[in-house]
Amino acid sequence: MKALSIREKYTIGGILFGLSFPLFSQFLDCLLNDLSFTWTSIAIIHQRNVIHYVVDTAPVVLGVAGFMLGVSHQKKNDSNRQLREINESLDALTYKITHDLLGPALNVKALTEILHQSKNNLPEDKQAEILSKVHESINNWLLTFEDFMSLLRHEKSGALEQNNCELSDIIAELEEALSLEIEQSGAKIYSDFSESPTVYASAGYLISIFKNLLTNAIKYAHSERKPVIHITSVRHENMVRITFQDNGSGIDLTVNGNKLFMLFERFESSSGKPGSGIGLYLVKQQVEKNNGSIEVHSTPDKGTTFIIHLPIHSKS
Repeated sequence: MKALSIREKYTIGGILFGLSFPLFSQFLDCLLNDLSFTWTSIAIIHQRNVIHYVVDTAPVVLGVAGFMLGVSHQKKNDSNRQLREINESLDALTYKITHDLLGPALNVKALTEILHQSKNNLPEDKQAEILSKVHESINNWLLTFEDFMSLLRHEKSGALEQNNCELSDIIAELEEALSLEIEQSGAKIYSDFSESPTVYASAGYLISIFKNLLTNAIKYAHSERKPVIHITSVRHENMVRITFQDNGSGIDLTVNGNKLFMLFERFESSSGKPGSGIGLYLVKQQVEKNNGSIEVHSTPDKGTTFIIHLPIHSKS
């Protein structure tokens, strides 16, 4: 049996408490007028004293008051829970920043010092190697910084503005934004939303979800083939099932399945490229904030399929 929400408890409590007023006043009036407590007596009392009609509204008035108090209390609880989650995430974020952002910066500092101290003695190929490592460290720093900023934006976000979103528009926008990555990787993206073209969600979150899954499919491409990504949508009851299927390096779910969507949990695919531990965490959080769910199926060296379930329309 489903437990009552705080709003429902306060509403029922207000109604029950409100019922005590007309019952007590009518019982007292019957007692003072030497009448038995029956429906006939209650009718007589109402005819003699119209104030009882006003008292009879107490359950409605207190029920509404209880409902409003319950809504306020629920919002307060939700706000406190959200603040606790934000504080926990920020504590973890502070720790990770000292490691993940400081590490590449120290690498760059050490490499540039080597160049500065030995620039006249190092052969050109060694200088080129060090510069390549500097570029790689800076690139890793920027990618990690972007992931952290995405996490902060997500944690600070409040109520969602949800609308009917065209899936084809989301993909078109991302293909343009990620055109350089797509071109450099040789990725092919095929999408078909003809069976269910829209979902009811936050457009901003939807773009973030799709972007993370697309960039992951490109990043973790198989070393022996170009990435091919199929994105489709079908309607299933009152939900839209969106499928992202790639032919990448895959994930060993027997080893990494439990920590796949956990914050700052990392794993290495067969491509040898470690993740930041933020992207898939954000995907799951953003899907669930839009009243959806996500599942994953994967086979190492063959590819990964993410299946997202999102509402097709508002619940209201």
